[in-house]
Parts: sequence; structure tokens; C-alpha cells
Amino acid sequence: MRRIVFVTLLVAILALCSVQAKADGFVALEGSDATALHHDASYTPQLFGYLQGSSTLPVLVIGGVDLSALGITGGVATVTVGSITGQDLTKYSAIYIESPGGCCTADNTALNGFGAAVNAFVAAGGNVSIENYVGGSYDGVVPGGAAPFGAIEGFGVINGGVGGGPGCTDGETVTAFGVSKGFSQPPVDGCWSHQAYESSYWSGFGYQSLMASATDATTGGFGFTFGDGTQLGSSFLAEGGSLGTVGAPEPSNLVLLGFGLIALAGMKLKLQNA
Repeated sequence: MRRIVFVTLLVAILALCSVQAKADGFVALEGSDATALHHDASYTPQLFGYLQGSSTLPVLVIGGVDLSALGITGGVATVTVGSITGQDLTKYSAIYIESPGGCCTADNTALNGFGAAVNAFVAAGGNVSIENYVGGSYDGVVPGGAAPFGAIEGFGVINGGVGGGPGCTDGETVTAFGVSKGFSQPPVDGCWSHQAYESSYWSGFGYQSLMASATDATTGGFGFTFGDGTQLGSSFLAEGGSLGTVGAPEPSNLVLLGFGLIALAGMKLKLQNA
């Protein structure tokens, strides 16, 4: 009987901690316009499936290309708007920011004035992905957005003369992490990758690569070289939530668990002395 009481209390405390656990969404950076420009029917449903996750809510697409109307989102509903202004983010599972016109560089002003709202959305489990990301914090939404020269390479990027690489390539390679999240090697789109992100810089913010960027070996001699002098990079990476790194436990949950364990220890002593 004593053991049953002890185990029941332990399970209750762990369950309470689980309920209060932080459930952040992810922020993804794409060096590609395979969705809005190439209408890639292989990659697009994989991406939108992970943007939506376990939610049944539609994905908010900020841009001008209605991907659902093209039938390439794998059944994931989307709502396409020209601006985030006036949108109730609680009605969406994710935000997808398209490049203006669908190609080939991002609009880094798309979230100006809405950073706090979007960060709250991500903290509540919503996901964000930016097509053809070329830098910028997006009003504080993108960790690492103040990237130094050489940390982002490719089309539309100002690299200060540090590093270099193609503005258009199909030399990307799906990573083991990408495969584990349901992605496969993209088909040749005639230009799947426009941008690439230096691993040594972005990994410091918790980003993980789903598509390794082109190297000399994968392109016949013309891959991306970064500011750190390597060709170790990514053309699609994510941070946080279920697609990127798992968030650390919140301090409040650790405190709760600590008090719970102390209470259990006291209870055990009382039961032993009873």
C-alpha cells in the first residue's frame, strides 16, 4: 500500500511537469524557392506537412502565390495574404513567408512591427519558415539574424567579399536529420538552391540542417564557401520545436520537479516510520 501511494504521487508530479512543459514552435530558413517558384510537388508537401505538424489549422502564407490552389501542399490548407497586418495568428498552425513574386530573395521587412506577436505565436507552438532567406532578424523573430559577412552566401546576399558560391544550383543534399523528419532528396528543379548558411555560425544558435548546401564535390567544382573558409553549410535549416532542436525545460518546471521530489522524499520517510 505504501509503495502504491509513493508511485502514484511520483506519477502525478511528473504528469504535472509534462503539462506545463514549454512547447515552442520552430523557425526555419530556406535558401530555396522550390515552393513558390518551381512548384516542387515533392518537396512542397513535405515542407507544409511539417509546418502544420500535428495541428489541423491552416498555414498562413504571406506572399502572392496560392500554393493550395496549385494542389501541391499535400492536402495542408493554406490562407494566402499580402501582409500579416490584421491577421489573428491563433487561427494558424504556421506562417510561411514567400519571396516577393515567388523568387529569389526574401522580404526582410515582412514582420516589421509584429515581432512580439510572432514570437508569442512561436512560443505557443506555431512554426515559421522564410523562403530565400538572405539575412535580417525579422523584428526579432530569427535567432542569429545579425549574421556577419560570410555566414550567408548566394543570390542577393551581401557577403562583403568573404567567401562565395553559386546563385543557382541543384547541388544540395538531404541530411540524415532531414530524412528523419520526412524529407527526401529534392528533384532537379533547375535551381533548387539560391542561398546557403554557414554551419559554424548558425549551429551556435541551435539550428540543424535538413539540406546540406552544395559543395565542390556535389556540383562539379562550384559549391558554397563560407567566411570560416569551409564548405560546411546548409540550404535549409531550422531552430527550436519539433523540426529543429528540442527546447530546454523552463526553470519553473525544474523548480516544480525539485519541490515534488523533496515532498516525495519526506513522504517516503513518513511511510517508513509509520
